[in-house]
Parts: sequence; structure tokens; C-alpha cells
Amino acid sequence: MERRISERIRAGYTTVIMYNGKRYTGIIENLSSSGANVLTDSIDHDIEFLDGEPVELEFQAHTGKTVLLKCVVIWSSKIPPQNTRHRIGIKIFDLPMDKFDFHL
Repeated sequence: MERRISERIRAGYTTVIMYNGKRYTGIIENLSSSGANVLTDSIDHDIEFLDGEPVELEFQAHTGKTVLLKCVVIWSSKIPPQNTRHRIGIKIFDLPMDKFDFHL
């Protein structure tokens, strides 16, 4: 059963993930006006992205402008077998449409 309220598009944006005062890198796999799916690069230490915790994504849109999204973690899971990468589902609080139009 589909629970998404907004259409998602494949994104592929390289992003900086800011969580609990630290910066991580990854890829925004897909994106909509209400949420995103993010895959982290390998993380050396044992970190958990906890549901309900704030997170920010920073990336460069195809327009060339830097976009900063304020979000909250909805779910996360580690990617086997090494469990050093995470897939994170996030809810976006404010998509700055003046800097980023995901329909283009």
C-alpha cells in the first residue's frame, strides 16, 4: 500500500547530511516536496539515525544554487553485510522552492 502523499523523482544529488553536530556524506536517491530517501556513504563508527531526530541535507541543485533542507528522520536502516552505510527516510519541513524546483 502506497503511503506517500507527494510524487517522488529520482534525484542522485550528492549531499552533506548534518546530524547531531556531525557531517556525513551521501546521495539523495529520490525526492519530493514532502520527503526524501538518502543513502549514506560508508560511516566508520557505529552511528544510529534515530526516528524523530532533526537532520539537515545540503546539496547543489541543478540550477547551481545550494539548497539546505530542514528535515526529521522518519526511519533508517543499516545496509548489510558491513552495516557501515545507512538508508534514511526523511520528512522535509520546508522545501525552498525559490532555490529548487524538483519538477524540472
